[in-house]
Amino acid sequence: MKADYVHVMTIDGEEIDGDSKTVDLPFNHVSARAIVVRRGDGCILGTLHRPNGKYALPGGALEDGESTLQAVQRELEEENFILMNPDWDAGISVDYYDGYKELSVWHIVLVDNAEIGYSEENIESKWISQDEGLWYPSMQEKIIMTLNRYFPELARVSVSVS
Repeated sequence: MKADYVHVMTIDGEEIDGDSKTVDLPFNHVSARAIVVRRGDGCILGTLHRPNGKYALPGGALEDGESTLQAVQRELEEENFILMNPDWDAGISVDYYDGYKELSVWHIVLVDNAEIGYSEENIESKWISQDEGLWYPSMQEKIIMTLNRYFPELARVSVSVS
């Protein structure tokens, strides 16, 4: 995958465009996912995509010209979630999965609650307690570490990094 970017410097509060560059990136896909956290109890919204599978964070691939936040908002709408009082600027984490060579940007979205509607993309979606091991391998630990970093008051489980 290739990416084009313009190096931007800030001098005395003024942004100055620098050189344009194209770089080769070590991944094939970019996705955006949402760690939707219910403020009252710290539960996290999870989606199940296949029978006998594990839960994942809602989200999906970026479309051309779309920011990761726009992709998360679009995906949540497509998957038929209606978020109550969302805080879209709560925080960001990044995950890389070698199996698919996928870079995933995780947006933390704090909500009071969410209506979970029917979606053809998911078998089931539900609130998952932080201590339930229903997630894809290592996803639960990454979610908890992200919450501990940004919102320790909402983290109900601690994870040690070895």
